[in-house]
Amino acid sequence: MKYKIEYVKKKLKNGFIGMNKQASAKLKIPFKHKHPEHTIIVYKNEPKKVRVHTIRHEQLERYLLKNKHYSYHKAHQLALKFEKLEKPFPKKDIKRKLIKWGILR
Repeated sequence: MKYKIEYVKKKLKNGFIGMNKQASAKLKIPFKHKHPEHTIIVYKNEPKKVRVHTIRHEQLERYLLKNKHYSYHKAHQLALKFEKLEKPFPKKDIKRKLIKWGILR
């Protein structure tokens, strides 16, 4: 899935620096965009490395919430673990690669 990354000038509600549609729904935070399914919001005043990690985090979190129906807390914890791997979010064979990297069982 290809995502549109939207950089915003202000941090999101409750100090979040990144957000996706599925997480916003679980957290009851408004997410109003023309194409919300394909949009990830990132706070732009973070260092580049933090923004890159945030994008990867949001991609995995969205995948787990939408496709695996995980709770927000579980998806968030696994996304934090994924950030530390410093690997890009896979475009193909997502489940197989996440199992190989130890994110999923």
